[in-house]
Parts: sequence; C-alpha cells; structure tokens
Amino acid sequence: MRTKEQRLKDEIRRIGGKLYGRSLVVAKSGNLSCRLDRDTMLITASGTCLGALKERDIVRVDIRRGPSASGIRPSSEYPLHSMIYRNFACSRVIHCHPPLTNAYFAVYPRLADLIFETRHTIGDVPVVKQFTVTVTRPAPVIAALGKNRIVVLKNHGVVSIDDDFSECFYRIEALESAVQVAAAARLFNNDILDDIDTCLKKKLKKSL
Repeated sequence: MRTKEQRLKDEIRRIGGKLYGRSLVVAKSGNLSCRLDRDTMLITASGTCLGALKERDIVRVDIRRGPSASGIRPSSEYPLHSMIYRNFACSRVIHCHPPLTNAYFAVYPRLADLIFETRHTIGDVPVVKQFTVTVTRPAPVIAALGKNRIVVLKNHGVVSIDDDFSECFYRIEALESAVQVAAAARLFNNDILDDIDTCLKKKLKKSL
C-alpha cells in the first residue's frame, strides 16, 4: 500500500501532466506543491518539466525552516509557496504560465468579463505587478490571495490555491478561457475591450 506521501506525489504528477497537456505550462516552467502535514510540504524540484515528473522530482520541504542544504533543490518559488501555507489553510498550490492569460494582462490591467460565467466562476481576479523571473516580493501576492483564490502575476503567470488540485486547475482553465473569449471578441469588434476598460474606469471613479 502506498504511503500518504507517495499518494500526494502521484497527485502532483497527474496535475502536472494535465497542465502540460493543456499547454498551461511549457518546457520546465511552473511549479506545484501540496501540504503533507502542518509543517511540511511537497514541492516540485527546480528545473523539472511538470509534464514528465518522476517521484524523485518532488521534494519534501519544511514550511518554516526551508530546504536542507543537501539533496535536490526545490523550485525557486519555494518562498512563495511557503508563505502561502503560512498565511492560508489551503493545502494545494499551482503556479503556472498560461500563454493567453499572460498576453492579455501584459496589455490590459483587468479582466473584461464578457460572459456571465466568468464573474460567477472566478470573480474579480487581482493583478499583481512583477519585476523579476522569480517572485521576490511575495507579500503583495499574499494580500491579493486574501481577496481571490486565483491571482495574476503580471508578466509572469498565475497562482491558484485550494484544498484540491482540480479546483485550482478549473480556475486557471476558466481564466484562460475568459481571455480567449475576450481575444475572439476583439476580432469581431476591435474597440470592445477599450470600451469596457473605459466603462470600468468610470465606475471606479464613481466609487471613490
């Protein structure tokens, strides 16, 4: 019988394959983690492909004390995952780089929810500016995750948290689909997103 740790590693490998299969991660990008117990997490190792994970590619790390000096290095995003577990009761974290989502938020500051399902499924998605390849200032991300369980890291990717990898995945998938709808709408009406952005700014001014 497989241990709890082995079962969780299987879970990480399955969701990694799912993300890779949907092109929500490519090459050796993205990272996954889950809480093993109150003080320990399992996280993907540095330089691994989420679509081809082996058991040895998933590292056990102390949430507060950090990785040991020896052994396989965890993802460089370990500090972000660690801070998430120290601030929230969640037990699963996905960080990936959906291509259309990244492209959209590189241009627009907020999501244009053109269909009812977008707001119902993922709500108002916070966007946090990023300036480095690895998240070096996790505090703003933590603050944003207090408002929504999925957050966009501008020019970098998304973070989704929950107690179930499937729920994390569904939010990311729903966001990527919403961006796809926005892109398609612009093909039919070149000004639609600009019109929506103007309306949102007017609403924001009224609320201040």
